[in-house]
Amino acid sequence: MPPSAQPHIRPAQPSDKIPILAFCQHTWDDETDYIPDVWDVWFADPTGHILVADRDGQPVGMTRIVQLSDTEGWWEALRVDRAFRRQGIGRQLTQAALSLGQSLGLTTLRTCVSVTNTSMHPFMQREGFSPLGDYAVYSATASKGAPTALRLLGEDDCDRAWAAINRFVSEERDLLFVVRGAKWQTLTPANLTQFLAQGWVWGSFEGNTLASLFIRSHMESPDGTLWIGWLGGTASGVQAALNDMGNLAHQLGFNAIGGFLPQSETLTTVLKTTGYEFSDTSVYRLYEKPLSDP
Repeated sequence: MPPSAQPHIRPAQPSDKIPILAFCQHTWDDETDYIPDVWDVWFADPTGHILVADRDGQPVGMTRIVQLSDTEGWWEALRVDRAFRRQGIGRQLTQAALSLGQSLGLTTLRTCVSVTNTSMHPFMQREGFSPLGDYAVYSATASKGAPTALRLLGEDDCDRAWAAINRFVSEERDLLFVVRGAKWQTLTPANLTQFLAQGWVWGSFEGNTLASLFIRSHMESPDGTLWIGWLGGTASGVQAALNDMGNLAHQLGFNAIGGFLPQSETLTTVLKTTGYEFSDTSVYRLYEKPLSDP
């Protein structure tokens, strides 16, 4: 692309909706893009920043940064109109997103990429992102019963819930939870307190001891699924929680239970024995990039 034709990167405007959703119809050959389902929610979200590649007044690409906390951000939705691909627009949008993240004071940026999107993984590593692990979407139908193992926790349970979480985790990445439609963020006492106040935290017990903890999340386009934001515990505690989640989903008025869960041999075995299923096409690789100076 000649220098004079390089697109201008700018914030999204209301008038961008129609042309962007038009080229998002052709993002993939065999899969429907989710951008039309979330555009209005994204555009109205003050913590999100949609960037548009504009060439002579025509939107030809987009991406988005979301500020999840004072220091953590999420990068998503890198899209380029098929008619303008292989012209460096994706990299231009990526660099603009990284610069925006730094200007917001973010020190960590994360994103996820489907493992089937083979061309993006080398790109991610060239841009300085490191893989943290693979996660798959698991799901099960709701059960017509009442929960027996899971008990709703309240704000008074914060200290023991936080102590249990730290007892359950073995490495730093185990403290990441999924929020706001597949965005990974670090779990802290502050946001645990918030979830407890919302009534979004349940635990299973062995005697008086917490054996597992389940934190609810949600997708930005509701689909009748009770989403798992974080799950941890002893092997028997996690199994008890997974067995009971279908009942909890039914009690709360959901049709199904689902979650982005880490790919591990132990957890995969428990998920299979408790009736959860996943598709090979629903595996995503989580990436992280530090934005602060070395």
